[in-house]
Amino acid sequence: MKNITLLRLFVQVADEGSFSAAARSTRATPSAVSRQISRLEEDLGTRLLQRTTRQQVLTEAGEIYLRHARQIIEDVDEARRAVSQISSAPSGILRVTAEADLAISLLSPMLPDFLNLYPDLRIQLVTSATLEDLVGRSIDVAIRVGHLEDSSLMARRLSASRSLVVASPEYLERNGAPVHPDELSKLSCMSFHVGSGQRTWQFRSPEGTLEVPVSGRIQAGNLTFLKEAVKSGLGVAMLPTWVVRSELDSGALVPILPDFPLEPSATPISAVYPSGRNLASKVRVFVEYLSNHTSKSFE
Repeated sequence: MKNITLLRLFVQVADEGSFSAAARSTRATPSAVSRQISRLEEDLGTRLLQRTTRQQVLTEAGEIYLRHARQIIEDVDEARRAVSQISSAPSGILRVTAEADLAISLLSPMLPDFLNLYPDLRIQLVTSATLEDLVGRSIDVAIRVGHLEDSSLMARRLSASRSLVVASPEYLERNGAPVHPDELSKLSCMSFHVGSGQRTWQFRSPEGTLEVPVSGRIQAGNLTFLKEAVKSGLGVAMLPTWVVRSELDSGALVPILPDFPLEPSATPISAVYPSGRNLASKVRVFVEYLSNHTSKSFE
């Protein structure tokens, strides 16, 4: 750490502009500061500062060395902060936001063990179908599905969301099971997104991507509601496998059009959090836990 001390002193002299000013800031004598800088120059074999009676000016070598010295000091300080965060137990309130269905499927199963590991942490969950302003609402971590736009936020991929078009056996018995995506026009296709405009589903076929217009009598912004509507025989819906896994296992719902996979085949699920070199330990351990414990079967 002796070399780091010399680097810090050199940066101090460069910032203050003189040995006397740096001496006042470091509570040393100007002669002591001068000797330390001379020792550094001797080690490097080059002059870093041009001395005058009133100030010290950086040489060309000094300018180059200053840039590297600042980066080295920043990296050392960051390493110290990282180690300090590991050794200090995360505590306080962790504010998390996620869409309600995703929170139930992803967060609920793992929160008990996570909170047992960190007894001084408390969770505040904000369920929302919209993209919350993390900084404006003081949210620490958001769990989001979809391809993320470029922003000042950091993101860590946790898993992937894969979807199927599903129906109840009773509905298919009454209306027939389609064998080609074009036949969806004869069925009530319930939509997850609420709003006006034509809805389309995309399928992969030997001929390329098929974009199929769909319509139905129900639109809903809640996946669980759509799943229950499909189970009740009100139509078909495109739903993530993690929403309908138990129903697929029990036979309450069945996939249709198995020869025509949906496009895109998978959508990323990510943990998103504000960027910054000083990441709070509570955010770091939570994102790390999510990454390590998001089951691969979630895909």
